[in-house]
Amino acid sequence: MAFLSLSPPSKRLRRALVAGLAAVAVLAVGRSVDAVSVVQTSGPSVQLEANKGTLLRLDRPATTVFVANPEIADVQVKSPSLIYLMGVKPGQTTLYAVDDQEQVLASIAITVSHSLGRLRQAVKSMHPGVNLDVASIEGSIVLDGVVPTATVSEDVRSLAASFVEKEEGVINRLSVSMPSQVNLRVRVAEVSRDINKQLGINWNALFNDGGFAFGLATNNPFNINVIEDVVVGSLRTKNWSLDAKIDALEDEGLISILAEPNLTAITGETASFLAGGEFPILVPQGEDKITVEFKKFGVSLEFTPTILDSGRISLHVRPEVSALSNEGAISVPIAGGQLQVPALKVRRAETTVELGSGQSFAIAGLLENNISHSLHKFPGLGDVPVLGALFRSDDFQRDESELVIMVTPYVVQPVANSAIALPTDGFAPPTDAQRLMYGKTQRTLPNLGRRQVVVPDGGRLIGGPGFILN
Repeated sequence: MAFLSLSPPSKRLRRALVAGLAAVAVLAVGRSVDAVSVVQTSGPSVQLEANKGTLLRLDRPATTVFVANPEIADVQVKSPSLIYLMGVKPGQTTLYAVDDQEQVLASIAITVSHSLGRLRQAVKSMHPGVNLDVASIEGSIVLDGVVPTATVSEDVRSLAASFVEKEEGVINRLSVSMPSQVNLRVRVAEVSRDINKQLGINWNALFNDGGFAFGLATNNPFNINVIEDVVVGSLRTKNWSLDAKIDALEDEGLISILAEPNLTAITGETASFLAGGEFPILVPQGEDKITVEFKKFGVSLEFTPTILDSGRISLHVRPEVSALSNEGAISVPIAGGQLQVPALKVRRAETTVELGSGQSFAIAGLLENNISHSLHKFPGLGDVPVLGALFRSDDFQRDESELVIMVTPYVVQPVANSAIALPTDGFAPPTDAQRLMYGKTQRTLPNLGRRQVVVPDGGRLIGGPGFILN
């Protein structure tokens, strides 16, 4: 390599060179700006499903082939004029092919969708005869059509969810042709039996508070008053009294209905019911701050029905009965005092069963058994053998309660308001003449028909408020 050394140029020459170089630079910039052009996509767009590919044949050999987003589609060059294109995941991108003269041979828009063919095949194999439309739009799967039951709709939705990264990517527009509402009738009953037995003699001596006085007074000190439920009665004196009772009692309680909720829910959705209340609970938050939360108690019910293909009902039910109790209660110091926070006595059941519309099942065996036994005796005398029985009393108490829950589901469908009859239809109170002269307690009005409810904009309410049982 040879280098040529030149003498330093004069000042005038340097100025001329700088001006010439600046003019050349301006011309070069102008040419580069005019030479820039955007290559538009040409030719037909390519539609691909994920994990599937296609071959592209070019008119002339290409030296460079690339994809704008390789995460959407992948490209492999088999030969200068043959390109293999494969879809990776749903989305859109562009493919470019350029020859050795920097001429653009291809600029193709590529759209990759979900593998809908496999989804349609899976739905057909699981539920033959079900016709629905499946589309891939902007990375989401759209389901549209009519299916016979809600179970089929859930199966199709679950299958579609396996083809997307998130379940939110499935847009379910499927409708169910058969009734999809379930009415649940529940009766929560408590069967209780309380047994109280008192056997023996109770001796209670009450003396004066001012001093100890034991003895007999004059002026007929003994006064015997007979009481209906005692054998001996009551013996009283002026300064002290003795009660001698021999009681043999046995009280048995009866069944009591706690709640009878009647709820209706769409298949697959959860309905809840609460008959009770809420009580506050103090929750420390640190830095001497306390917040209040409320805890529910009473009779509650949650159920989720699902109508199966056969018309039967799969029912997940969760009844609960709770009551406030002092057992397990805590005391919280607050404002120089003590705040007692009650505890809850809870009986809960949760199960899933399958039965037909109108069939019933019962949940029982939620037992509560409390037994108390106490002995009262006169000091010393109550320990005497044989005769000590006259100076002691034995109390026995047993509380038994069993919770019984009876559930009956019905498949229902809406009905027009005009088809529902109420017990009060046509009823009107009698006039004074009818009440005094004829002794009537009611009079019947002609059936004028149900008028439609009109809303302010002039329309009317559509749909019926009642249900028809299947």
